[in-house]
Amino acid sequence: MAIVLNIILGVIVGAGVAYLGNMVNKPGTELKKIITLVIGVALGGLGSVAGDQLLDYGPTFLNSNFVPAIVGGIVLAFVGVYAGKKWLHLGIA
Repeated sequence: MAIVLNIILGVIVGAGVAYLGNMVNKPGTELKKIITLVIGVALGGLGSVAGDQLLDYGPTFLNSNFVPAIVGGIVLAFVGVYAGKKWLHLGIA
């Protein structure tokens, strides 16, 4: 149950990071916007699970540590979206 909760937290956080990334550096096409969103959601879920597995810190609910899960989702989603925008040219220029 903890892994499912972590994935849900990570998907929400990753979608937020991808949305903000698209607001800062607007994508040129709708396909680039969707690719950025998929990268953010996927890496947000992975980062959330990894953060919960690596650290035992903060409040727990259903054996899930919220603080490392949220931070892991934010960090890995940000790294993926940033790399996509810079290296894969998912922005305008």
